[in-house]
Amino acid sequence: MSNGIKDSVLLNLTSSGEDIQGVSHNFSLNFSNLSLNHDTRTRHEMALVSYSMWYSWYNVSSALSNNLFKYNNGSVDRIITIDNGQYGVSDLNSFIKSAMTALGDVADNIKIVGNFNSLKVDLTIVGSYTVTFDGTGLDTLLGFSAGTYTVGVSSSDVQPNITNSIDAVQIHSSLVSPTSNLINNKQSSCIHQFTPQSGPGSNLSSEIKSLIYLPMTNLGSIHFASFSIKDNLGRSLDLNGEAVSLVFHIREI
Repeated sequence: MSNGIKDSVLLNLTSSGEDIQGVSHNFSLNFSNLSLNHDTRTRHEMALVSYSMWYSWYNVSSALSNNLFKYNNGSVDRIITIDNGQYGVSDLNSFIKSAMTALGDVADNIKIVGNFNSLKVDLTIVGSYTVTFDGTGLDTLLGFSAGTYTVGVSSSDVQPNITNSIDAVQIHSSLVSPTSNLINNKQSSCIHQFTPQSGPGSNLSSEIKSLIYLPMTNLGSIHFASFSIKDNLGRSLDLNGEAVSLVFHIREI
């Protein structure tokens, strides 16, 4: 820029904008008014100022191939398809009992309860009912190994993974240079990571108190950029169409 004035741009983005391409958790846009100093001797960096999104991803869904619950009522094999959604252990127990009742079976013959002493899940089966885990259902979420479980109380083999290993949320941007940003030992375009402080269905929003600036990949006019929401393992975090709002600050240094 001329007159010794350095670039300073506040970039406000919303995934619901008319000029956005893609989906709310992985979108891009073309810029016509984002022009930075073209001098190759200058450098620019960017920080996330604030974010707003919804805790709207699923831990049980057909896409995750973990939405089936299989049991036998003593004479007939049953398969319950669990609606896509975000469930805790007690939620799954309630859904399964309701579905069993609708099928005319005895709902109290199968009970799934979190054991907060052992940090595992207890499966209680009564009478001639059985439950089968075979890799197509709640095995990993509840911590059970593959097999058919019969009368009595069975504790999960390992601790349940009810969050599907989603413990943090990452915000990525193609404008961030990955060469100076590592997650574990891998270069990354992540500009911010946070742990949700409220439960499913809530709004996750914050203004960053201490901005962390990261080097940018671009010089001069920026014509295109992409933004994505991922989990702590770098997997795309499907927000099921709920909007994302991001505010960045770009500055010349």
